[in-house]
Amino acid sequence: EEEIDFKESFASVARLEAIRIFLAYAAHKNMVVYQMDMKTAFFNGNLREEVYVSQPDGFVDLDNPNHVYKLKKALYRLKQAPRA
Repeated sequence: EEEIDFKESFASVARLEAIRIFLAYAAHKNMVVYQMDMKTAFFNGNLREEVYVSQPDGFVDLDNPNHVYKLKKALYRLKQAPRA
């Protein structure tokens, strides 16, 4: 399996001309176009592996100061976040 370099990240940005061409083609073919918030879909995606996080400074549970938490969904800037 190919390894992913998590130190590099790129933002997907479409040029306005490309969006216009896509919408014109979709209209010509009578296709339905849906809009979706990719940032939300990406950052709330399921994780492919188990990831545990410690309690952040200032938010430590005084009854359980050594507890760690297992994540169910990706967090912003998490290196193990799924790739879109």
